[in-house]
Amino acid sequence: RRSEAATAILTSVSSQSPDLHSIAQAINELCSSYIDLAVCPVPEKFKSGKAGDSMIPFSSRARISKLIKNLPPNLPVLTAAPRADAPCDYMCVPFVSSIAAGYSLAGGINLPKILRVVGTDGKRYKQLVKGKDDLRQDAIIQQLFHVINRFMRTAEAHSVGSAPMALSATSCLRMRTYQVVPLTKRCGVLQWVDNTLPFGSWFQSREKRYRPNAPTMSQLRATIHDVHKDKATTAQQKLEVFERVCDMAPPVFRFFFYEQFYNAQGWFEHRETYIRSAAVSSMAGWVLGIGDRHLQNILVDRATAELVHIDLGIAFDMGKLLPIPELIPFRLTREVIDGMGLLGLDGTFRHSCHAALQAMRDNAQVVITILNVLKVDPLYTWSLIPLRQDKMNRNVSMYVDEPRDNSRGAAGASGDATGVDNGLLDQEEPNTFAAEEENKEAERSIMHVGQRLSATISVEGQVSELIQKATDAGLLSRLFEGWSAWY
Repeated sequence: RRSEAATAILTSVSSQSPDLHSIAQAINELCSSYIDLAVCPVPEKFKSGKAGDSMIPFSSRARISKLIKNLPPNLPVLTAAPRADAPCDYMCVPFVSSIAAGYSLAGGINLPKILRVVGTDGKRYKQLVKGKDDLRQDAIIQQLFHVINRFMRTAEAHSVGSAPMALSATSCLRMRTYQVVPLTKRCGVLQWVDNTLPFGSWFQSREKRYRPNAPTMSQLRATIHDVHKDKATTAQQKLEVFERVCDMAPPVFRFFFYEQFYNAQGWFEHRETYIRSAAVSSMAGWVLGIGDRHLQNILVDRATAELVHIDLGIAFDMGKLLPIPELIPFRLTREVIDGMGLLGLDGTFRHSCHAALQAMRDNAQVVITILNVLKVDPLYTWSLIPLRQDKMNRNVSMYVDEPRDNSRGAAGASGDATGVDNGLLDQEEPNTFAAEEENKEAERSIMHVGQRLSATISVEGQVSELIQKATDAGLLSRLFEGWSAWY
């Protein structure tokens, strides 16, 4: 039915004018070419190289090769984000000027492909074409992030003329977002954000420099694994081993700012940007129940020090339903705090959390309205389908040792690195038999979001409670080892 409805809409639009007909045809051909590229196998001789090293040419029989040879003039760049235009002329929309004749590989077992496009605006767009991954939830969460950013801008505008602390706390608060375009249930295109690096890759590359006598990341993980694999291990024993591992690996993320920003003013300003970014993402992540925040799913921008969250398939508290449930509201580990300087959690971070949560509370009805729309959206799945659960059940920490991880962008392939097998990819999502259960799951998720945005407790009290829970060593020690809670 959805396919028939979409076809009817396209037919209706295309019939209105020859220009619209040609645009619809061009976009359809572009999307088909992306889908073909997402599922096509990578030649064996290129699989063993380092990510981004080699440009792999397209096959002459590939659909995208034919598109490149006969590039339509009105083909929009999928990952560009033009603003809504009231006159509806959209002259600012960038169209595709050229497409590179090949692709390179990003990190991960499924080897998503990096495509390079030049727009008519002169800009170069890097795109990540992913297969074997459902990007619909990522797209929805990104939409919610855009809405939250509007809340922050409104709060900042209202704070002008207020007390200096109020103005400071609401300045430059935003979530870093990127474009996600789902094409099918199992593939899509994401915007690549340049100058970003996963936390895990940064720590791994700096171990010898800043912790020359400490155990490596793999050795620390193995120490935790030896304890967690024994089902008879008590919570107290896990805590003791966790604290011992923390003592062996002192935090070092403060050195990121020394490396990237050489003068005092730049160092201070970018550290403040990092703190505000961590505060907003923490509050938004808690409100929306976003989980799976391991080291490869949080990137840091080397130019601005902002945090970029990727792989958002575990949301609305789905992490609590897993065999090893996530017990903390967001990632606020020792390394995250180490980058905040001497004041740590008691300076800009806490004040920014207050401002961010207050802005979301003031606009709670907007968030709930959007979620209620998703509740009846047939394209969205609320339940924890096997594909999502498998991404968490597997040892996601194993891939931090792979050489491909060092060139991941904001659309990074961390979701692919968990080793999803083809059997799961062929499974269908819940059918009409499970519709009632799906509706209950949607109601539960919306209710939890609504409760978190209610004013039953003061903003200051709520933030203090969340910080205490996020930094509780007893809870961190019981998390899945792939989460790397000691970093």
